[in-house]
Amino acid sequence: MAGRLDYQERKQKRIQHYQEKSDKNKQAAEERMAAGSKIVSAINGQPLLIGHHSEKRHRADLKRMDNHFRKANELQEKSDYYESKAESAQNNSAISSDDPEAIQKLEEQLHALEKLREDTKKVEHTSYELNYISADIRRIKARIKELKELDQIEFKSIIIKNGKIIHNKEKNRLQILFDEIPEETVRDKMKQNGFKWARTDKAWQRLFNTNAIRAIKRLINEGVLEVVEDEKMS
Repeated sequence: MAGRLDYQERKQKRIQHYQEKSDKNKQAAEERMAAGSKIVSAINGQPLLIGHHSEKRHRADLKRMDNHFRKANELQEKSDYYESKAESAQNNSAISSDDPEAIQKLEEQLHALEKLREDTKKVEHTSYELNYISADIRRIKARIKELKELDQIEFKSIIIKNGKIIHNKEKNRLQILFDEIPEETVRDKMKQNGFKWARTDKAWQRLFNTNAIRAIKRLINEGVLEVVEDEKMS
């Protein structure tokens, strides 16, 4: 079955990461606000006395107070941003191709949409509504077909000059592994074809799908990647 084995674990880690960053910024904002409020209490409504020996200290206090409150607002905005990211990640109902249960979930969506279409036909609705539902059904059917076909693909590892190309099934990625850092022109070409550097895997990779396979073929045909052992790609 396609998808990443660690999909749910990665999703929860991402949510936790965003929540921790939100909490950290919120705490820092509260500390800054408290520091600014402490200066306000110390000044206690004392007017700025021009020419008095306290003027310099008073102005410094006002500047520190302003800096604390300004920074508190910036930190609170960051906290709100990461809180929103955490909520979006938690509530995201989009079905990822990395989800091992993607086909099952898509088939459930398809069944619900087909029932909705039949129910819609029984009552008076505009053709636009039926067209919209039908378009969704076609889109989901096409995606189910694609994922099922991907499950059947056996991508054989390809040995290239200074490296190899593999299908990392556990991570659902098509990866290009090099023995040494490739030239800048090669890196640029891989980026143009959708491959990104994954530091943890020490690989150039992208989601495993037919587009990724076509991209590999293109890189080989253009001479960007030089095949050493001529193995056929599925």
